[in-house]
Amino acid sequence: MISPLGHWKLQRFSAILLLFITIWLVFSIVCMKDNTYSEIVMWMKSPINGIILVAFFILSFLHASLGLQVIIEDYIANSVIRNRLIFIIKIFSWILSLLSIFFVFMIVF
Repeated sequence: MISPLGHWKLQRFSAILLLFITIWLVFSIVCMKDNTYSEIVMWMKSPINGIILVAFFILSFLHASLGLQVIIEDYIANSVIRNRLIFIIKIFSWILSLLSIFFVFMIVF
């Protein structure tokens, strides 16, 4: 379990990293707007692009999970329901992160 201060710091740290990665991703997508499918796959096969794309997915689902946890803690009074919802969100976040990584690896390799 993360302390409230650790939770807050992790949420802010993930937000800052996501800001830079999202700017990179948007810029990359805009630059590739006229590329063919095979050119986009070659772009993804570049090690640095693949790693940053995986980091984007991991950080996105982590940040979303942290944010939803705060909302649930603030607005759900029943502790049993609150804890179950937080658990479901964390499991769902892990599943989506792993699926995203798997699909990026399928394209890269």
